[in-house]
Formats: sequence, C-alpha cells, structure tokens
Amino acid sequence: MQQHSPTAEFERLQLTRMTCDRIRSANYHLTDHLAELLGAHPELEQMLHIGKGAVDKVRKAEATQRDLMGTPFLVVVPTLSEVQDWRCLAENTTTTLAVDTLRSQLPGWTNDDKLRLFYNNRHYIWLMVELLHVSILAAPLLGITKELAEYLRSLPQHVLDMAIARVDFPIFRWRLHSKTFWIDFDSNRLGPDSNGHHFLTSAPLRADRLATKNSWTNLRLEPFQKKVYSEMMVRSHCRASTITSLLGITSARTRKLFQQIHGKSSPSGQLPTSTAWYFEHPTHRLQATIIVSLYRIALAFGANVPEAFIAAYDLFDKFFGAASKVSADRACHICRTMSTDAQLELAPCRVCRTPYLIANAAPRIELSHAFSCPGCSGLLGGANGAARRRK
Repeated sequence: MQQHSPTAEFERLQLTRMTCDRIRSANYHLTDHLAELLGAHPELEQMLHIGKGAVDKVRKAEATQRDLMGTPFLVVVPTLSEVQDWRCLAENTTTTLAVDTLRSQLPGWTNDDKLRLFYNNRHYIWLMVELLHVSILAAPLLGITKELAEYLRSLPQHVLDMAIARVDFPIFRWRLHSKTFWIDFDSNRLGPDSNGHHFLTSAPLRADRLATKNSWTNLRLEPFQKKVYSEMMVRSHCRASTITSLLGITSARTRKLFQQIHGKSSPSGQLPTSTAWYFEHPTHRLQATIIVSLYRIALAFGANVPEAFIAAYDLFDKFFGAASKVSADRACHICRTMSTDAQLELAPCRVCRTPYLIANAAPRIELSHAFSCPGCSGLLGGANGAARRRK
C-alpha cells in the first residue's frame, strides 16, 4: 500500500458493530442528560435547542426514540461549531464571543450540576475523538464541519483532558431542532427516510460544494489494495461485474471470491444504467442523495474512489438496513454517474437549502432555484404517514 495515503487504515472505511453500539448508547445517555439539565434549569432551552416538554416527548415515544437513537448518527452536536472556539479552550487563550455568550447564559450550578456536567461533557468529547479516529465519515455522524473534524482529530489526549476541565457549560445540544422535524414527529411521520432527511439537513458539510470529478478509470492501486477493496465490496453484496469494472481485476477472480464469501454464485444480468430510476419515487431520490453525499464527503477527507464508495455504502446500509432501496450495484452506478458526467447534480432545496439530487438533462430537467426536496414537500414518512397518503 502507498504509505502516503491518508486512508491507509482500511478499518476506517467501515463502522464496526461495537462502534454502532457505542453511538446508540451515547444517544440515549446524552438525551437523558439533556432532560436532567432542562428539568433543573429550563432557562437552558435556547442554548440546548430543545425544551423540557420536547425532550420528554421523544423519550416517551418509544418506537420513534428507538429509531432515532439506533442510527449511526449522534442526535446531539457541539454547542461550539467553529475551530477558533475550540482552540481557545484547548490552548487556554482569550475566549471567543461564542464562548462568552454561552457562559453569560449559564444558571447557578450546584456542585452536583458541575459534577454531572463534567462527566457528560467528557463522555461526549471522548466519543467525538474516538469516532474521528475510527471513521472517515465521522464528520457527518457528528454533525460538524471538515475543519473542526480535522482540528479535533489533531489534538493530543492530554490537551483534550485539560480543555474538558475548563468547560463549564454544556458542550453539546440537541441536533434535530428544525420546525419540519417536530411537525413530522407530532404527525407520526418519522421513519427511516424522514430521519435520513433530517440528519442530512442538520449536517453542516454541504456535498454540493465539494469536488465532483474523480477518475473511475485507470486507478493506480497496489495489488494488496485491490484484494482488500474487492473483499469489502463483495461483503457489501456488490456483484462480480461491478467490482471487475471498478478495480480492473479478472471476472473469474471476483466470481470465485463471491462464491467463497456468500456460498453462492454472483448474480448475473445487466447492471443498473438508468438515471430515471432515482426520480421514480421520493425514497429513491432521498437515498441516492445520501449515498452521493457520503461518497463526496469521504473523498473530501482523502479517500480514493473505491474507499469513498465502500465507506459511503457501509454507512448507508447501517442506517437504512432493510428499508434500503438502493443496492450496492446501483449505489456504485450513481456515484460513478455523478463523478463522470453532468446528467445529474446536487442542488439545494429552495426551502431547507439541503443539497438534493436533481436531473440536469432531457427528458427531465429540474431547475435548482425552483426545486423543493421530498422532505419539505411532505413526501417522506413512516408507515402510518404512507398509509394516510394512500387513503
């Protein structure tokens, strides 16, 4: 493997079951802490972006809470979003306006409040740093910018420990605070698709502003890289022909590998080629958008084409599971199409400004300034919402 590759550790491309369990546990734990804080100090509602009544609703709606907390995404984000805010805490320099503003809103802490605050802040920050070291897609999981992700990942452990001791305010807040989220929650429309929309909306890293062109041909890969990538793609249920076309290895080799891993032959038949499929249903558009967004974010963090695809589809599959409508082969097709031609593009929704997949060629041409995404159009929702729409 090339020693200079920033993604030389293959394990950063896929989330382990243990990491997913850690995120789920943290989601429950940190939400409970927000409820405790708001119960004792309701004046923190503005700082935490959620009120006591709202957090209690989430905790009482067991099925909805289980879906939210069980995603690979954290349901909280930092109260400080800029690098300079974190730097002043890490380096113990003059505080920024954002830090001063947070401190001006603090209530009078009891000793028990201070102790709980310290332990929960430490829990959250250590989890952030852990994810930044084990996942190339940690930034969207955490809901932070590329710049903040790179800065936090660069900090030594002892510097972080000293910074945590200086934090006397909640370092995290509720992530899903948009008006649309609460409308979907109150109308029982939250499901995998609508949850995906809200997590996508709450991510500050905008995929439409990232690089779009990356070569899918003549990839300069070492034999060991091809071996690892091919196995990862087979385990993600990519067909042998998809792997062969991307990695440039023999079809016989990939078919043998597929047989060894899955105990059956790789499916045959034509690979996905139609771009119209992505617009046949709002779910198709949403899920394809998430695939492409994650793919571009992985590229922005230094992944090559196979690594970016593997990381994006792994996270996508862990989020949607049985609700997925985009196969690994179709995911590979959409990433390749977005990278090599201009038939499709990402453009911001005119309402929520979230980048979504739109058609940019005949016979279907969508104007980016007039496009409204499926989330804002009310076309996504859980089983109950779907049943209501059919009725």
